[in-house]
Amino acid sequence: MLVAMAREVSMASLREEQVARRAGILAWLQSVVILLLLIWMSGDYNNNQYFQGWAARYLGGFGFLLNGSGAAFYAGILVSIFVFRTLPNALAERARRRGQRAVRQRPRREEPILVGQETR
Repeated sequence: MLVAMAREVSMASLREEQVARRAGILAWLQSVVILLLLIWMSGDYNNNQYFQGWAARYLGGFGFLLNGSGAAFYAGILVSIFVFRTLPNALAERARRRGQRAVRQRPRREEPILVGQETR
């Protein structure tokens, strides 16, 4: 017996999904803006001696994050989140498509081959 799982679809649930999708898009957009600001700040740090002096005085050992290391670290975190969040979904979708394709395909029928005396 094949039992399909169904969920109740209402306008409220559709609105909630839409709000969640928009919030996710907004979070990614904010993350990209933060990354661009970190890149800008590291460029300014590398070219500004006063900024380097200020960072050495007030940030101490954390000043090395301003030379590009912080931006690279943040970019690595964003890439890993994006890959590990979307990769399982993509693999599951591919497996689901393979399963559907396997069910739809008919088994091949092989034609019998007659072997005569001249082919031996």
